[in-house]
Amino acid sequence: MKDKYQLSIREQSVMDLLWDEGEALTSVDILERLGDIMQNATYVHRTINSLLDAGFIQGCGSVRYNTQYARKFAPCMTREEYAAKYLLRHGIQSDSLGKVAIALFKEARGDNHNYADEIIAQLQDMIDVLKIQNETQE
Repeated sequence: MKDKYQLSIREQSVMDLLWDEGEALTSVDILERLGDIMQNATYVHRTINSLLDAGFIQGCGSVRYNTQYARKFAPCMTREEYAAKYLLRHGIQSDSLGKVAIALFKEARGDNHNYADEIIAQLQDMIDVLKIQNETQE
C-alpha cells in the first residue's frame, strides 16, 4: 500500500510548481510548465486526480480557454505542513523537533556563517510567538 505522504515524482513536481507559483493553476498551465516531466495531458490529469483524491490539492474556480473552461487547482497545505506530516508519518515525533531543527539548520547553512544570525532571529521570533500562544491558552 502506498504511503499517503510519499509523493511520486510527477506528484512532487506538480506540488512544487503549485507551491512555487503561489497561485492556482489549470491543467493547461501545469502541462506548459512541466512539459519535460508531463509528456501529455493524460499524465497531468491522472496526477491531478491522484492529488485531489489524496487531499493535497483542491479545485478553486475555473478559467475560460477559447470555448472551454478549465478548472484551477491550488494546494491544500503549505510545503512546510507537508514536510511536518511526512516527518511525523515516518517516525519523527515532537520530542525530536529540536534535533530536526538543528539538522535542517546545518544542512541549509553550509559554509554561509552569516546565515546563522538570520536563522537564530527567526527561531527567536517563533519562540516568542509560541510563548504568547501558550500563555493565552492557559
